[in-house]
Amino acid sequence: MSPPLTRGDAGVVNHATRQRAFERMQRLGTAGLDLDTVFEESAQLLRTALPHDSSCWHTTDPGTLIETSVHTTAMPAPSPEVAEFAYLASDFNAFPVLAGGPRHAGVLSEATGGQLERSVRYRELMRPAGMRGELRTAFVVDGACWGSVSLFRAAPRDFTDDERDFAHDLAALLGRNFRAAGVLARSRGTSGPLAPGVIMLDAHRRVVSTTTPARECLVELGMSDPPDEMDASALPFALLAVMERVRGHGGDASARVLGRSGRWILLHAAPESTGGGVVVVLQAAPVGTIAPLISAAYGFTARERELVALVVQGCSTREIANRLVITENTVQAHLKSVFAKAGVRSRGELTGLLHTV
Repeated sequence: MSPPLTRGDAGVVNHATRQRAFERMQRLGTAGLDLDTVFEESAQLLRTALPHDSSCWHTTDPGTLIETSVHTTAMPAPSPEVAEFAYLASDFNAFPVLAGGPRHAGVLSEATGGQLERSVRYRELMRPAGMRGELRTAFVVDGACWGSVSLFRAAPRDFTDDERDFAHDLAALLGRNFRAAGVLARSRGTSGPLAPGVIMLDAHRRVVSTTTPARECLVELGMSDPPDEMDASALPFALLAVMERVRGHGGDASARVLGRSGRWILLHAAPESTGGGVVVVLQAAPVGTIAPLISAAYGFTARERELVALVVQGCSTREIANRLVITENTVQAHLKSVFAKAGVRSRGELTGLLHTV
């Protein structure tokens, strides 16, 4: 018989400790930090505010809610077999459900009515690892989800309603921080074009075919020297995530991922027509697919985002005014605001920014 759950950690975290953690996380968003540093700093702060034994953090493509990177503490990174159960949309407290719901944090025991065995994730992953408490949070800001975290406590401890509510209060703050760090990175290396590549995996997650351009994309996604023969466990996490989304849902799946040189990669996965495999196409992401991410990260208003999209298309001031049914003076006022938020001085610089971030 499983040990009974006990609510909360052995130690008590007071309000002042959580408030200090909250204020320090607020400062992370304005410090211009890279994504790895935001991961590390956020994880350290959350260990004091919400004590836990292990955690798994992600960035998320807000358009598809597919996890695009992973950072773990005191646990291994998800393997294909783990991902098969960890991100099931049909399980309790699935991240897309938390992202779209009124409360962006959830405790697994509460969601299952105290019957943890109802959760596939608990039966297949948590119970074998000796974990009983799970608190999940989706980092939602301005209606979009930019990341997530799962916190775990070893049996018999669980998380409390108060801790769940504090995690919900952090959702928008973490969303802003991960949005800024994950999107506003500058190019640090090669900025040349990437030819589309293709990777084919069979029903057993083995890579059966890889084109030469795909190998260049794999390097961009973090593999220093892709081997000639490999299975899915060797692939970058973002590829694993889109592949498992196809395997779990049966349809296509896409995600935009920032490569290590600063180039954006578009991953599109689809079921293979015969045999139960998956085909993944990797290519440079078109500017039009990235502009909405940049606009959100800089805090552009809805009208400013419409204007930026038209600037990317090369529209003149008069054309923008006609398309948006506003005056040319209003267009110029919006442009002035956009330039100030993005730290640029001209349309050319703005367009160049969208091409390089």
